[in-house]
Amino acid sequence: MKFKTLFLGLIISLTMHAQTDSTQVLEGKLNRTQLEHFSWFKKGYETYKPSTTILESLVKMKSCSLVIVLGTWCSDSHELIPQLFKVMDMVGIDKFEIIGVDRKKKCSSVDITPLNIEYVPVILVFQQKKYKGRIVETTKESIEADLLAILK
Repeated sequence: MKFKTLFLGLIISLTMHAQTDSTQVLEGKLNRTQLEHFSWFKKGYETYKPSTTILESLVKMKSCSLVIVLGTWCSDSHELIPQLFKVMDMVGIDKFEIIGVDRKKKCSSVDITPLNIEYVPVILVFQQKKYKGRIVETTKESIEADLLAILK
């Protein structure tokens, strides 16, 4: 009987953690370490296999910077952001800013009004401090192909 109670308690605990993990709202300026604590980030990062051909072209254009606006509660962010970081790591992109928003796509500590955020995630791409383009909510091809298209 004790084993059944312990097992049931463990299952309930894991279920509650999974719900919290996928719906937790982090708002404001975030760092990568905060995202890495989410199970969706770890799983998406580990399983994503970017195109090596496209990565080779992106390496030549790594002198870009990104502003990443995401919702830690958002399923599209759960899918796209780990893929983005995998590509960034493989290419060597290390200049980025992460901003978390609430469910209304607002942020109380950072004025994101000029960014015109309607959907998340949004990845704004800059090269030599000039705005080049953005990826909104989903990709057309893949994260690496879309980044390359913006930077070309």
